[in-house]
Amino acid sequence: MMPGGHLATSLALSSVTYYMTGSAEAAAGSFTGGFLIDVDHYLDYIVFERQWRRPGPVSFLRYYFMNRPRKLVLPLHSAELMTVLFAVIVAHPWPLLVGYWVGAAMHLMFDVLVNGEHALKRAVCFYVFSYRAYHRFAADNLIQDASVSPEAGSRPVRDFFTRWRPLKEQHRDEESSSYALPERKG
Repeated sequence: MMPGGHLATSLALSSVTYYMTGSAEAAAGSFTGGFLIDVDHYLDYIVFERQWRRPGPVSFLRYYFMNRPRKLVLPLHSAELMTVLFAVIVAHPWPLLVGYWVGAAMHLMFDVLVNGEHALKRAVCFYVFSYRAYHRFAADNLIQDASVSPEAGSRPVRDFFTRWRPLKEQHRDEESSSYALPERKG
């Protein structure tokens, strides 16, 4: 799922969490787990993709929307981390951590469902850190070859908020619609 989808679902989850529990900590945790978990994409961009000369958010978004990453370390997108956090929650059910875990679980579930549909070679396995490590975190070993639309990355800030799925190139003979949300007119 693209950032706009994670932002929308995380806002909804944190609102419901606050309404149901009255806990600002649990609501903040669910938003953090549901949306801010993606900070590890930026970490990959800076550290593993060595893009520290272009650290700005627009350059980062353009890089990812154009499907250019070579390494996918993503330490927060990890079943192992989720297992450790769950063990901590069982011992100490802090509202912030419980909220984070629920938000991160939602985030990973949407990633498996949406990204696994068209981008990942093995959707569930991709979210196991040791599986990615076994494949040396190489994007070529983990994601499917995808033709990316020429428009991908041309408007990264707008795409951040409006696209829920990657924009893929359409062939003229296909009747299927783009993976992007329809644009509003007017």
